[in-house]
Amino acid sequence: MRLVPTTMLHEGALLARDVLIGRPDGIPLLRAGVRISPEYRDRLLHLGIRAVYIEDHHGGGIHPEPLVSAETRQVATRAVADAFQVSSESLLVHQAIPSETVRSLEEIVSRILAEVASCGSAALALADLASADAYTFQHSIDVTALGLLIGHRMFTERGWLDFRGVRQFHRLDERLHMLGMGLLLHDVGKLALPSSITDKRDDLTQEEWELMRSHPRLGLELLRGDDFSPLVKAVVLRHHERWDGSGYPDGKRGTEIHEMARIAAVADVYDAVTSERTYAAAKPAHEGVRAILEASGTQFDPDVVSMFARIVAPFPPGVEVRLADGRRAVVVSVPDDALDRPLVRVIEGPGAPYEIALLHEPRLQIDGWPHFAAAAAA
Repeated sequence: MRLVPTTMLHEGALLARDVLIGRPDGIPLLRAGVRISPEYRDRLLHLGIRAVYIEDHHGGGIHPEPLVSAETRQVATRAVADAFQVSSESLLVHQAIPSETVRSLEEIVSRILAEVASCGSAALALADLASADAYTFQHSIDVTALGLLIGHRMFTERGWLDFRGVRQFHRLDERLHMLGMGLLLHDVGKLALPSSITDKRDDLTQEEWELMRSHPRLGLELLRGDDFSPLVKAVVLRHHERWDGSGYPDGKRGTEIHEMARIAAVADVYDAVTSERTYAAAKPAHEGVRAILEASGTQFDPDVVSMFARIVAPFPPGVEVRLADGRRAVVVSVPDDALDRPLVRVIEGPGAPYEIALLHEPRLQIDGWPHFAAAAAA
């Protein structure tokens, strides 16, 4: 399969992956296997869905692996939608999230963590095909999956930091579960803000920005009581703090910010950049990777960025690229030790289709990416 801009879809194209539109029950707008009609194409464009996966001869034998399975995503969407509804009601009466809702979310975290722990590929399809209306639920799910992927690799290789700054290797699953709960609830405080602010297309006014900056503390209000570990609360409260101290709500810097919140910050920004939002169009995976790499040491912990760069491919399988000499190609696979040097299939010009392993062609670059090759490999 390959990812194709919606504007270039032809009638009869075979959809290869579900398209989501934000329904609380997780049911997609279109399911994999549907043939694209002019009406479907117009509907996708109207909803702002800019690209879809299709099956065709250019994408034959290419299988982008989703980090979260379609089944788990649907179950998670229902649970998150229910939890956010209950949380909104709890905010109105100044109460914590009910225990039964917490248990439901814990089951989702366990399910996502099991899938993350079993994935062996770095070249995963992290971005999902969804409209802006799906952002609230899908962002929570995708940030959880990516944050757990980063955390799992970091904690397995390097251990986790205890309150003394000493690295530990025991109780990794328990630690990751708490990270997952924080990730799933990281933006829950935004439920207290009016949609006129959270979905505003124009720049926020100073007053609106101050309200937006309050959402970590508002989220913390929902996590009162014994149902939530201090570690979960740290992720919710600190995921907008920055490594250089320029974040909010308290301007914490460096290791003053909890390690889990530093992981959450990277996952949050990457998914936001690559997702369709009401106020910003989704950018391709390589632009999301670029945003993270460029902010290493300022917005983000360099150690977290280093791990991110090792596991998130800027050009995952199925994505179309243009080589520096002008040839169009589709990414077939990605070597684990050189994520920005994929095997590509040239799809136009004399002799096409044919494949080139960029790993073995050091002079041949993907257009617009050579500056970041060294940084991504570091």
